[in-house]
Amino acid sequence: MSLGWAIGVLVALVVVAVVSFQLGRHSQRRAEQPQPRRQHPSVFVDMDDRPPMEIDFDAGIRASQRAQHKNPSKDEA
Repeated sequence: MSLGWAIGVLVALVVVAVVSFQLGRHSQRRAEQPQPRRQHPSVFVDMDDRPPMEIDFDAGIRASQRAQHKNPSKDEA
């Protein structure tokens, strides 16, 4: 009778091991699958009707030259 119990316990342990192994593989497979992309991502776009400001490059160059003349570098002095 004890041999029958030992075989039964052994079979039960094997069944539990196989089931836990299969569940572990199933959860890994689910984790490896990429998440489905959302069909409608949230994107905010600023639709400004005003035209961009004009950039006066010449005024910037003149201001830079004036600043350089007022504060010469150590090499120029």
